[in-house]
Amino acid sequence: MARRPDAPSLAAGLSLVVLGALALADGAGEIDVTFAAFGPLVLAVLGATLLASGLSRRD
Repeated sequence: MARRPDAPSLAAGLSLVVLGALALADGAGEIDVTFAAFGPLVLAVLGATLLASGLSRRD
């Protein structure tokens, strides 16, 4: 029987990958992400993780 992936962990991992890619592109000078823009992105990551956690706990 195939195991279902853990949705909160998957959402958190993908979100951290996206934030890391943005930070890397900012450091390389490809894009300009200010600290004021990074705050809402972090909150969006937390929201996506909480949303995935709430949706996966339906029993």
